[in-house]
Amino acid sequence: MIRKIRNIFIVICLALCGLHSEAQEVYLPFLDDFSSYSGEPRRDLWIGENCFVNHNYQYLPPSVGVVTLDVIDKNGNLYPSANTLGFVGDTLCSAFIHLDCLASQTPLQVKDSVYMSFFVQPGGGAGNMWERIGSQPSSKDSLVLQFFSATENTWNTVWSMRGESVDSLYAKDSNYFRYVLIPINEEKYFNAYFQFRFLNYASLDANPQTDYVINCDQWNIDYVYIDYNRSLADSSFRDIAFVNPAQSLLKDYVAVPYKQYRPSMMKDSLTTTIANLYSSPLSSTYKYHIYDKNQNEIYFYDGGFENINPLLLTHEFQTSENHIKPPLQFAFDLMNQETEYEIVHIATEGVGQDNLQSNDTIRFKQIFSNYFAYDDGTSEGGFGINPLKGSNLALGFSLNQEDTLNAVDIYFNKTYNQDSTDKKYFFLCVWNAIEQGDISLPNNIIYKSERLLPHSDSLNKFTRYYLSEPLILTEGDFFVSLEIKNKGDYINIGFDRNNNASSHTFSKLANGTEWEQAFVVGALMIRPYFGYKSVGLDNVLSSEVIRIYPNPAKDIIYIDSKQTIKEIYLTSPLGIREKMNFTSFNQGVYSLNISNKKSGMYLLSIEDEKGNIYSKQIIKH
Repeated sequence: MIRKIRNIFIVICLALCGLHSEAQEVYLPFLDDFSSYSGEPRRDLWIGENCFVNHNYQYLPPSVGVVTLDVIDKNGNLYPSANTLGFVGDTLCSAFIHLDCLASQTPLQVKDSVYMSFFVQPGGGAGNMWERIGSQPSSKDSLVLQFFSATENTWNTVWSMRGESVDSLYAKDSNYFRYVLIPINEEKYFNAYFQFRFLNYASLDANPQTDYVINCDQWNIDYVYIDYNRSLADSSFRDIAFVNPAQSLLKDYVAVPYKQYRPSMMKDSLTTTIANLYSSPLSSTYKYHIYDKNQNEIYFYDGGFENINPLLLTHEFQTSENHIKPPLQFAFDLMNQETEYEIVHIATEGVGQDNLQSNDTIRFKQIFSNYFAYDDGTSEGGFGINPLKGSNLALGFSLNQEDTLNAVDIYFNKTYNQDSTDKKYFFLCVWNAIEQGDISLPNNIIYKSERLLPHSDSLNKFTRYYLSEPLILTEGDFFVSLEIKNKGDYINIGFDRNNNASSHTFSKLANGTEWEQAFVVGALMIRPYFGYKSVGLDNVLSSEVIRIYPNPAKDIIYIDSKQTIKEIYLTSPLGIREKMNFTSFNQGVYSLNISNKKSGMYLLSIEDEKGNIYSKQIIKH
């Protein structure tokens, strides 16, 4: 009865604190290698929501997927307590774990040799500075592990690690992740309410330009494992695991509009990284499948059996090209329609029993919709435009046929002090291209927006900026750029460090200077959208499909349409798009109330029942 009352009390406390866990009973073994999901940590094992499970911030982990602790919340905001002296960033806390007994109700005691192990890596990647992923914690920062004693109601520090570079870690350990093994050997922990937690003690750089600081002081944690009957010699796992996430099948892009796809855009071969976490060589199999959107298999590759050496002893991953560089003798047949495919890679132990199957499979979704993307949707860093009036940062794309550009999606990394009262405006520009040697460069501006404001309300969430009028682009290269309006306005764009579009990225300090190609490895999170169903409203007025009046207007706009209207959107002068409520008061006539809008020029977008989208600039008095 006492135990039942205490359980109820704990659940109530967690709910009041906003730390509810969906776990009812957690018994040993406790194991999470973060390989089969992303986003928030599993609610049946963990408490808290700001840590980020991902396949992107890691650098050669033991198993694909890590949980990253940093200094931003789930919406991408730096913690309000962030400072240069020191503060607590993310905290990753386990659910309550039974150390009193097993699920079979067999009692657990100190003598049962319970150990906790995990792999940890300071952020920042390895090698050249311009190739690194994430942000390195400084030497005064640290990651701390604490155990909770329910009998004492205290958290006790049992391990800590100072910030350092991944290169320094490798020089000491010959591995890019440090393996940590800790005994749980005190009686005070052996009850039904054991917990552990990781705390990230961080600090901002002592930099006078603190608004330049983005997500920083990252730690990557992998393969957290607690069980009994372990020992200090327990340093390997009978496990074949993928190390890196699956990649796009296209040479340059992660996603392309279906109208722009050509078979020549396909890679000749794929790349995988596979590890053997056991203490001796194992035999492994590898294969990949390609499925259409209805889960019909349309292609299959079998790499057969290959031996793989133990990573922790030889520091080698799989070396057989049948497994790590499988050929891709395939091209998509899109049948001129928007669609998507799933590529599934599977690597397993060929003989014996693989202890953990969640890291045996990695997946990639190949999307053919209406946009180009070099990035995978996750920002491991930020890329700033030089804060000089007229400076441009441009990203190039290539059309295989004429198409209509309607909008551009941009992800802006949030920065320290970014919510200053000073508005940091930019212009969205589109350029045609000129060939110089073997590269294309921006040539002339063919579209320039009104002034716009960066906007971001969630981590890795793009903001869509609609062009004032759809822009027809001919076959060939074009560039999208952001131009700084005012001197001193530092604008930070999300930067995917796992894909490389540096050969298509150029910057220019001011009008009249030369364009310079980026050398930092990564992909700007800028995605141009093409309106394959869209037409400009001005082009259809003569056929009297849609008529808008009055324009300019003060309170009410009327829309006379021969097609049934499905949706109406209004895009503000700052580029913010809003779905509008409208009223049908007569056959084919609709009214839209704009009386609560500020004066200025807006983009009105109308979608009819057939999916056609019509756009028109309107002026609000």
